Amino acid sequence: MQNLRRHFALYLLVAPVVIYFALFVFYPLSLGIWLSFQKAGMMGPQGFAGLRNYAKIFVTGAVWDAAWNTLAIAGGITLFGTLLPIIPAIALAEITPNGLRRALQTTIYTPYLLSWVIIIGVWMNTLSPIGIVNAVLIACHIISQPIAFFAAPAWAQPLVVAQTVWKDMGFCALIYYAALMSIDPELIEAATMDGAKAWHKIRDLILPHLAPVIGVVFMLTLQGSLHTFDSAFLMSNGRTAEKVTTLAVYAYQKGLLQFDLGMASACGVVLLGLCVTVAFVSRWILPPQARF
Repeated sequence: MQNLRRHFALYLLVAPVVIYFALFVFYPLSLGIWLSFQKAGMMGPQGFAGLRNYAKIFVTGAVWDAAWNTLAIAGGITLFGTLLPIIPAIALAEITPNGLRRALQTTIYTPYLLSWVIIIGVWMNTLSPIGIVNAVLIACHIISQPIAFFAAPAWAQPLVVAQTVWKDMGFCALIYYAALMSIDPELIEAATMDGAKAWHKIRDLILPHLAPVIGVVFMLTLQGSLHTFDSAFLMSNGRTAEKVTTLAVYAYQKGLLQFDLGMASACGVVLLGLCVTVAFVSRWILPPQARF
């Protein structure tokens, strides 16, 4: 109580954040865990089900397929979503005219502000059989017939990965760019005077300096990609559904379309466990300089 009275103003400032997380994070999380042990449908909980919902998950082939889809899509998004934004970040740091730099910042950041409906619409028009990509490929005699990208199962997961990386690239690039601004310019000048090439400066100065930030972007991208829903849901159709149905999409289908809230909640708990496990394993395998 003495500490409470002494730091009352600080506790008062923290209280709204604590209340927010309690109401919108911890309460829904605890409710979801409780529902995962219930037989719950459209009318709410109908009785304790024990571990039956989890038993159904681990014997249902569709859940395993969704889990593999989740890991495959998350792996691609994490790999490319962590590394590719370094390129525009370095380009931003090298551009001297402020107007040109601001124009590039706006250009690469704009997709991050767009909704997934718009993103999918842009990509569908670009990759449609009469879109610009097929037109260029046919004109260059690379293909003889248009490719139905959005109806081909082989292209389903790569497209989800590509769309997500493209959408988030500007956000991650600005994180890297902010970190690059903290590099001492004298280090770069000294390396240039010593005859270091551009690649050597990137490898020996820029990347080591960015290592902690790369670790942060890696974890943010990984955790976000494991919850992939919007892009996979909007990409799903009769031919690609089995390739893009992630655990988040499967939980939505079971809970809101089939009204099996117990099964859906159990899927959500499994996804939570997967996210926590992957986060701990990833942090353990990251190099020490990239941990945070």
